Amino acid sequence: MASESPDTRHMSQQLVREGIAAARAGDVEAARRLLRRATELDETNVDAWLWRSTLTDNLADKKAYLEQVLALDPEHEEARAALQKVLEREGALAERATGAPLYCTVHPERETVLRCNRCGRPMCTECAVRHPVGLRCRECVRATRSPVYDVPLHQVALALAVSTVAGAVGALVAMMVAGIFWFLLFFVSPAIGGAVAAAVERAVPRKRGRPLQVATVTGIVLGLLVLGVGFGLVGGSPVRGLLSVALNIFLWMYVVLAAATATARLR
Repeated sequence: MASESPDTRHMSQQLVREGIAAARAGDVEAARRLLRRATELDETNVDAWLWRSTLTDNLADKKAYLEQVLALDPEHEEARAALQKVLEREGALAERATGAPLYCTVHPERETVLRCNRCGRPMCTECAVRHPVGLRCRECVRATRSPVYDVPLHQVALALAVSTVAGAVGALVAMMVAGIFWFLLFFVSPAIGGAVAAAVERAVPRKRGRPLQVATVTGIVLGLLVLGVGFGLVGGSPVRGLLSVALNIFLWMYVVLAAATATARLR
């Protein structure tokens, strides 16, 4: 039985992140393996079950995974819509057994032998989109985008605020390290970037993708500039303080390394 300790849940979420990255890179087998392990560790991991449903061509498995999502979250609209399409596909496949000719759903004048491997609707070669798990119609390609990547504006703003504060603290640490021995920044900066990304993950749970990446990188840069202005205010010249950090090559090296790590973690 899956453990429900915080460490186990965290490990499960990490496996989901790795599985999503593998799926986006086209390594479907690795993604399936990682996501299966994630559900073994935490049977309540909704994202893992949802992604497993998108990476299988077996209708029975897809249906079971989606039903598991709905059992955990009865209000999950994406899973409900996907399950409805699975049921429609089962009906379409039963109809196909009659041997009747197929015509593209979008271009009804075109006879075809292709069906979307997610919803089962007939489609011509123009409408078919190559997906990591086979050919799909354009509607299903859009529909299978995980809600993990749909980040509303208020959460992007929250991520920016959190990363700016965390970035200012990180910039202070980087400045102190650079004052001792700048080469240590190659080791410290990625750790700071990971810590900033972790703060964003805690503030905006179960979300990731480009909007959070941009907000976090922007926050890291703003954190450095805020630190410079703060030092300037203490010294009586905000502009001089801002310039002191803006012209410090070692601090920008920290920004690049920290931003790269944060971006990779929030992919």
